[in-house]
Amino acid sequence: MVEIVKYALILIAFINAAIVVVPYMLGKAELMTCRNFFLFGFTIYQVTSGVITIANPASYAPEITVSDQNAIAGQYLLWIIIFEIVFLACYRWGFGAKRLARFTPLVKGTPREPVLWIFAFALLGLALILRFTVLIPYVSVWTTHIGLSTAAVAAGLGAWIWVRRPLNPAAAALMFGVLIAALIINLAGFYGRRPIVAITGCLAWGTYYSRWRGLQPARVVLYAGVFGLIPVVLVAKYTAVRGQFQGTEAGGVARLTAMINADTKAGLMDLVSGQECAAWSMHLMEIYPEYYDYKHLHSIKYFVVFSVPRALWPEKPEPLATVAWRDAGIPGVPDGFSIGPGLLGHAAAEGGFYALIVYAAVFGLFVRYFDAILERAPTQPFIALPIGSSLGNLIGIPRGEAANFSYEFTVGVLGALIMLIVVAKILKMAGLITVDDLARIEEDPYADEHEQHAHYYDPELAAAYSDTDAG
Repeated sequence: MVEIVKYALILIAFINAAIVVVPYMLGKAELMTCRNFFLFGFTIYQVTSGVITIANPASYAPEITVSDQNAIAGQYLLWIIIFEIVFLACYRWGFGAKRLARFTPLVKGTPREPVLWIFAFALLGLALILRFTVLIPYVSVWTTHIGLSTAAVAAGLGAWIWVRRPLNPAAAALMFGVLIAALIINLAGFYGRRPIVAITGCLAWGTYYSRWRGLQPARVVLYAGVFGLIPVVLVAKYTAVRGQFQGTEAGGVARLTAMINADTKAGLMDLVSGQECAAWSMHLMEIYPEYYDYKHLHSIKYFVVFSVPRALWPEKPEPLATVAWRDAGIPGVPDGFSIGPGLLGHAAAEGGFYALIVYAAVFGLFVRYFDAILERAPTQPFIALPIGSSLGNLIGIPRGEAANFSYEFTVGVLGALIMLIVVAKILKMAGLITVDDLARIEEDPYADEHEQHAHYYDPELAAAYSDTDAG
């Protein structure tokens, strides 16, 4: 059974890749969507991580026990299949997610390039304020995450402008300047990789929605493969050195300096391994409810109370990620340490099979809501970029702690949308932009097809875009 499951999971990984790539190549779907990034995280942390766990028992800590490997492997495969079917079905049907997205306030418009640069630098300044000057207890938790996504939008705006004139040295220099500034702002004081994924992810997101989505799919895949090396290498390098910053307050410059000589290969291997996520999921599937009582739908409850400070509520429930390693009896772990139990692990500990169905449906609708906002006007930077400003948290949801990542993704994206509204009002009051700057909207010839997720490649549109290559 174990061998069958291993090869079945490999097949599912290829199927997930096909779900993303094939419709895009056929011109029937977008390449970059929240759904596709969620599937990417699920594939890394639950599917391919499952292959590694089954193929190499030495790849995870010995305390993560699975006594009946055949039974758990079979159950794990079944749960993977059921989760994906329910998730994709609920995403497709929507069940009110699209209607809710229509009521979300947005800053509309496609301003001229000088106005976009003004917004980019204003957002960097606002990100600095949010990250380092708001010291109000409890409030600073929110402003920190909003500051991260605000800096990511600034980097995305730089890419949005540059990709339309990729051979223009001034645009390239400004884009890289904004990118480095955003990285320094976001890396300071953070141990995890999510800030760097947010910046580099929004950078790629901006290039796609600004220009690449109008090009021939084969060209976009080639460009994405080449340009995608930037975020992959940066994240791999940070993965290789991030351990030395745990528990420190090292600044962004120090972290970038350490990344220069980091072992990229070692970081990349750690990145794609899934970091024991599947092993934890299988372990939790075996010990609940036999050894521990279910924590019924704990992730949903924890999402609701996440913002309540523990200082005000000492009995606030602990997340599964900080409890599971204690239950497993892993020695020598510092306080505050957490693991990635995986979405299947959350379901196993929080109700079993019915929780699996509930979480698959909830996340299908959750992800559809944000994609539905994107569908309203994907050619407008102030709508497209905030949706791509917290991709690190989106990818991390399948790894767990699910409530934590979901909450921070929601706060990051909606916070970025709000910050754009604030910046727009401030710039108008200061006389730096006018109402006309935001009223200008480039016509999308495919606006009627957004609802069906139709792809937007068109030979005439691609030819028009290519005329700007040398700009």
